[in-house]
Amino acid sequence: MQAGRADLFRLLGDEDRLRLLALCAEEELTVGELAQLLGESQPQVTKKSQPLREAGLLATRRDGTRTLLKTELETDPVLGAAIEEGRSLCSRDGSLSKVPRVVAQREDLSKRLFESAQSELPPAPADASLLAWAPLLAPLLPGRTLAVDIGTGEGALLPLLSPLYERVIAVDRSAARLAQCGARIASWGLPNVRLREGSVEDPAVAEEITSRGGADLVVMARVLVHASRPQDSIASATRLLRAGGHLAVIDYLPHDDESLREQGHVWLGFEPGKLRTWLDAAKLYTLTVQPFHQPFVQPSLQIAVGRKPGDHHGHSH
Repeated sequence: MQAGRADLFRLLGDEDRLRLLALCAEEELTVGELAQLLGESQPQVTKKSQPLREAGLLATRRDGTRTLLKTELETDPVLGAAIEEGRSLCSRDGSLSKVPRVVAQREDLSKRLFESAQSELPPAPADASLLAWAPLLAPLLPGRTLAVDIGTGEGALLPLLSPLYERVIAVDRSAARLAQCGARIASWGLPNVRLREGSVEDPAVAEEITSRGGADLVVMARVLVHASRPQDSIASATRLLRAGGHLAVIDYLPHDDESLREQGHVWLGFEPGKLRTWLDAAKLYTLTVQPFHQPFVQPSLQIAVGRKPGDHHGHSH
């Protein structure tokens, strides 16, 4: 429609809107992050983005009380030219180059909390009578050479993984948490668990695991809510798997408990469809995305499991 095109030209004739489109084409950003990048107040950003949202050029998504904006990329050459012009403007004012740093800052509180000194806790008791039955599950597993627990924290999963796999590598970026985990491993008597300081994205962690032929299982339990870009964490975890290996993600369903931000949560849960999208993008075959019932745990959890294409070879069965 001619009137529609005229409206679009008028809408894109404003440099501030071009900047917003370019930045939100680069990354899904909160209103607060856009305000930081553009040196403006959040109400100003909201006001300037409103016409773009109404025209369907910016998509909005709620995460608790926060609003995230993402440019709706289309094949329209006019919109493409507008985004390119916006990128040029943002390159000149420096805001485009700041996007990765602003996104990475999402994890700052989480890092500080996990690195802060914590009172020494007595080792949490593992249910020895129940875990003694864990080997019952071993014949059901397609490969049992190596499991990797990303974001192991205080090691709650290790008493379960240790009897099922020949070797377990427990990874956490917090030295303080690993020290606590080490005390628990000693208390539990888990001889095949190795602690590794780092994150799922660390090249050195990937090198160690791939040098062992890759992992049969990578677990990320309540890790993605602390990640600045969860899709990158899933892609990095996938690279740790051997062919036919499995990635198990346990994390929150969407909720509105804003108090968890104070515990370093970047995100207030994830839509199951979003987890499926990220597993697909990592070229994993999604086996399941379903609720993960744990009594007395709120908000509610879900589990997503993906398998890397290919078959296991040379494993004990």
